[in-house]
Amino acid sequence: MSKSVKILAFLCLLLTTSAKSQEINFGSYYSYTASLIELNPASSLEFGTLIQGLTPISIDLAEAKILAIEGVKYLDIIVTITATDLLNTDIGCSGDCSIPFTLEAGYANLGSENIGQVTPMIVSSNIATAQFPILRRTGGAPGPPPTPVYEGFDPSIFNETAYIYIYGSLIVGSANAGSYEGTINVSVSYD
Repeated sequence: MSKSVKILAFLCLLLTTSAKSQEINFGSYYSYTASLIELNPASSLEFGTLIQGLTPISIDLAEAKILAIEGVKYLDIIVTITATDLLNTDIGCSGDCSIPFTLEAGYANLGSENIGQVTPMIVSSNIATAQFPILRRTGGAPGPPPTPVYEGFDPSIFNETAYIYIYGSLIVGSANAGSYEGTINVSVSYD
């Protein structure tokens, strides 16, 4: 057999062998939870009384609705925020019964609630999404691997808090007088 045929036969053997790897998934044995908490439950994104034709009215980062996410500090979470336009809640509204709302959002994951540490989230079509660790490493190599689950294991000792900031703007335009409300949904899951 010639040298080129031996090399070709060896390459064919390599191509037919599938690559295999090992992955340890502790999530199969333990389910982690994340808690979403309103820091200022009595407040909401309240724009107050508005007049037709006003230029954009904004609630900025300093006046944002703040949510806290408590979870395992070394795990990544995926946060998705969806918002609707404001709709007139008066029965029998006719004509222009909605006000467009533009969502803005950000998160802080350095361990404290501080607007100076906010990372803006990318928002497209009033949907904001981001993936980040509950507690951002401030430098250096990652720490040791997490402690495996064992009898008497207390996962709360590894909990930390990240913060979500929700704010935005709207243009009243020629909307009819009335009460307007919108919905903002926030979902959090571990990656």
